[in-house]
Amino acid sequence: AETMHALTQAVEAAISEFSEFLVEKEAAGILSLLSVHMSYFHIHENENEHLRVLHKAVKKADKLAELGYKGYAQALGTAVTTNYLIHPGITESLVLPNLLRAYGTKVEQALASLARRSGVVSTKLPNNRTAKLFISWIEQQRSFLGLPTHIRHLKRRDIDEIVDEALSDATPLYPVPIFYDAIELGQFLKPLILPKKRRKYAITQKNP
Repeated sequence: AETMHALTQAVEAAISEFSEFLVEKEAAGILSLLSVHMSYFHIHENENEHLRVLHKAVKKADKLAELGYKGYAQALGTAVTTNYLIHPGITESLVLPNLLRAYGTKVEQALASLARRSGVVSTKLPNNRTAKLFISWIEQQRSFLGLPTHIRHLKRRDIDEIVDEALSDATPLYPVPIFYDAIELGQFLKPLILPKKRRKYAITQKNP
């Protein structure tokens, strides 16, 4: 989950309305480190090295967030954590891909540039296709880490309160590509509710 939290911080910094070349460069560097970390994680080798790489990426990503380059995925992650005491990276890993798709053409160029510069998507395809591949890559990392596809304790009745908390944190300070109201932002949480028949089998938290 820490990996996805750092990834979310890097991506939301890169697509921020206040982003600039040095921020985008730093975000790309973080994603490159996380990609290396994931390669170690997959083959279960060099444990000390992959932890060193992860800690370096996390430290850099935290710095970007501290500078104010944050977005809705982080705001929702924090609010869900406050209510259910799960790592924010779990919520962020579920929200971020759909959020990026919703932003559409507003972030295509930034995502494509980030994907190419970080090396996680090596392609000369048009920006829109590169951005789609990058979003798919994010979802693959979530799957590889074994993170849950739903949030076990999330209830529909809690969404309004969670969204209000997220918006109080994000508005008007977060430089997001598109501003959403409470109803719009709540739509990103509803798919995270676990169907009742699957609740007893859900994993609430796994923190690689």
